[in-house]
Amino acid sequence: MTKYTQSMRETYNQILQEQNLDHEFEPEDLNESRLLRGASALVFASRSKSNGDKVVQSANKGKDILNRFKPDQTTSDRLQVLNDALGHMFDALIENRKQIGNLVGVALSSALISERSTKELQKIMKRQRR
Repeated sequence: MTKYTQSMRETYNQILQEQNLDHEFEPEDLNESRLLRGASALVFASRSKSNGDKVVQSANKGKDILNRFKPDQTTSDRLQVLNDALGHMFDALIENRKQIGNLVGVALSSALISERSTKELQKIMKRQRR
């Protein structure tokens, strides 16, 4: 067995232990948990979209400012235009980082939702009641 496979197996076993499936679940609890995970994915997706829109706005503002360059501007004026444009570009990068973070939240929520189907969880519940 490779080192990678071994670490994956250990991680899988650790997750199973952390979930602590020794107590009894009610079907309503399972549905509520899936609903909350689904809602969190929607919240992260909405935030990601919002941050993406802000990236576009900031980048466009920076481009518009750069279009203000004129041949007769002094070096000081040109530096000021570049400074203003860079400020908006850095704002775009910050919003892009926030968007990536929210996309990670969507991916994690989706992974938690699909980790086990309701049928699998109900099978586990039936085994525990026996």
